Amino acid sequence: MDAVLCLLVMAGTWLWVVKQRGEWNLLLANLAGAGSGVVTGIVFTLIYDAIIGTSMATPNLHRSLVVFITSAGVLAGVWLWIANRRQPEHPVARQLLGAVCGLAAGMATLMFLAVNYFPHT
Repeated sequence: MDAVLCLLVMAGTWLWVVKQRGEWNLLLANLAGAGSGVVTGIVFTLIYDAIIGTSMATPNLHRSLVVFITSAGVLAGVWLWIANRRQPEHPVARQLLGAVCGLAAGMATLMFLAVNYFPHT
């Protein structure tokens, strides 16, 4: 039952983000909806576990949330920073450069936090 509630929260968040997309492309809205659904599902599981108690929450779930949000923020921030620079390059080249640099920064942050936050067992 806990997993069904978590999936309902995730699906509801996903649908809400897609409906509120405004001028966004449908593909980007679905990606944003999926990412926000995962974060909302993790937060719901943590709150549900604290209030009622559940068997589906892992001991390090709060650390996973920090690692996930930080890595996604670094990826998006670096991507937007590089893509919005005023350079003579073509806009597609700026987006590709931003994507590559953002992905590299996000993965480096993810690896750094994963190594430091999770114990070696």
